[in-house]
Amino acid sequence: MLDYEEALRNIRSLSYILWASARHALWAARPNTKTETGRIQVGDISIFFRRFGSGPPVLLLHGGFSFSQSWAGQIRTLASDYEVIAMDSRGHGHTTLGSKPMTYRQMAEEAAGVIEGLHLGPVDLIGWSDGGCTSLALSLEHPDLVRSMVLIGTPFNVSNYDGEALRRIEMIMKPGSMSLFGIRIMQRLMNPEPHRARDFIDEMRRMWNTLPDFTLEDLAKIDIPTLVIACDCDEFLSHNPDPYEVFREMAEAMPQACIATVEGGTHTVHIEKPERINRLLSDFLCRV
Repeated sequence: MLDYEEALRNIRSLSYILWASARHALWAARPNTKTETGRIQVGDISIFFRRFGSGPPVLLLHGGFSFSQSWAGQIRTLASDYEVIAMDSRGHGHTTLGSKPMTYRQMAEEAAGVIEGLHLGPVDLIGWSDGGCTSLALSLEHPDLVRSMVLIGTPFNVSNYDGEALRRIEMIMKPGSMSLFGIRIMQRLMNPEPHRARDFIDEMRRMWNTLPDFTLEDLAKIDIPTLVIACDCDEFLSHNPDPYEVFREMAEAMPQACIATVEGGTHTVHIEKPERINRLLSDFLCRV
């Protein structure tokens, strides 16, 4: 039953992404829209990125098994005031997998390589799910590269998942699941190393079984303006009786963090409710 529900949820999210991507593509194709795509070598991987607009730099980090197009609902709004960089993380989208183990701290080093390689200076980070975990690691390891941070659907420790969330993750990663079938198709269509789809899935399975592993003491060291976006219908992080508990615990641990709640928001809230999220992003970035 969970596998069926997860497949329906994935189909729904993909439909939102496709619709947002179509609108985004029409906008990006306009002659007066400043856009750029490129690659940058960081360590053992070739990272694909998209770059839009001009102004203070904003770096977007997507979630697990996703890609930079998942930010299509945000890029147009942000690019009116900022230089927006959306990158594909290790093994995701158009970025190669490499040979190093996949961890959030490793992906943070690669995000740091993009920031330094593109000469961006301190950036405003916006991370969703796995991208939020990478943002936490980047803020801990390279605080000089981060001006502010927004976290969407982000856990800080595997203990944030309850039994239902763990079962959901298990169903996603179960060999032969509809979710993995869709992921393999996307890898073959997008990734420059389609033959490594199985390796990529194995790396993700290993990472999700043990990470993230940040502690409240770690979070207390992140002393930058941070917005935690909390949803009451997040399939992985909203638990009864208080659906905001995980988000609140994280926000309260960071000295300069604040929290914004989105009623009816799921784990893919920025895809399903882009207008609401865009307002929150714009208001926060204007204040920092």
